This record gives sequence, C-alpha cells and structure tokens, in this order.
Amino acid sequence: MKLLLLFLVMGNWIHKDAPELSTLRKLYYRAAVESAASVSLSKELKSVQLDAEPILVCYKGAAYMMEAKYAFNPISKLSRFSKGKNAIEHAIAREPSNMEMRFIRFSIQTNLPGFLGYHTNISSDKQKLLAGVGNLKDKTLKDNITAYLIASKKCTSEEIKKLQQ
Repeated sequence: MKLLLLFLVMGNWIHKDAPELSTLRKLYYRAAVESAASVSLSKELKSVQLDAEPILVCYKGAAYMMEAKYAFNPISKLSRFSKGKNAIEHAIAREPSNMEMRFIRFSIQTNLPGFLGYHTNISSDKQKLLAGVGNLKDKTLKDNITAYLIASKKCTSEEIKKLQQ
C-alpha cells in the first residue's frame, strides 16, 4: 500500500512539471509577433528533453526557432535555428502522424527565409493537414490550422473552398 501511494505521489509530481498544451499553444501563437511570449514559451519548456513526449519536444523546437527570430547575434540566431530544426524533426520522426506537430513545422517553414533551406516539407505537411484537419476532435486546434492554411497563401482556391465548408 505504501509503495502504491509513493507511485501516485511521484506520478503527480512528475506530471506537474510538464507544461500544459493549451498554454504552449497560446504562447506559440503569440510568440510569432511578441518577443515576451517567446521568452515565456522557452521558460515553460526549459526542462523538456529530447526523450519527452514528442509534442513537447516539437514545441521546444518551435521555441528555439522563436528565440532565433528575436536574437540579435547572427551566430546565436543560427545556433538556435539549428537546435529548433533538430528538435522538430526528432519529434516528427517519433510521431509522424501527429497533426499538431505537422502544423507547427508547416507554420515555421512557411515563414522562414528561403536561404535557410528549411522548406522541403511544406507541400507534404500541407497535404497531411488538408487530409486530416476535418477529423480533428480539438475544435480550437482545428480552427487554428484551418485559419492558418487559408491565410498561408500555400493553398489553391479549391483547397480553400474545401477548408471553408
């Protein structure tokens, strides 16, 4: 009985360290336009390691990307970009069918300058998102993906019509 109680207490303690997905989503969207949100996103994900849940690793990669966006030093920008790219790719390799992670990568790749060379998944991620967005149970995530796809200028008029239905 004591052992069971110990596991329950430890399980709750470990779970409390993991950031809330809803918080990460809000910070991610705000971080695109607000450096303070980027700092907050990074703080939320500070303890996340590469062996954590893939979605958390992916958001950590996105946080590195946001840090790169707001960094002044070019060497620091490139270092953070590389860390972010590696974390995102690691997460997606572990869970390739995760729509939210595909959305994160798509939204990052569609906003990066071409000279960075991180744009090769735009088409495949877009197709994955178009095929699966209608099946998402999370209404907020579904609405965010749909709105972003429409605004991204990466969809054809036919694809936009389907998204708007």
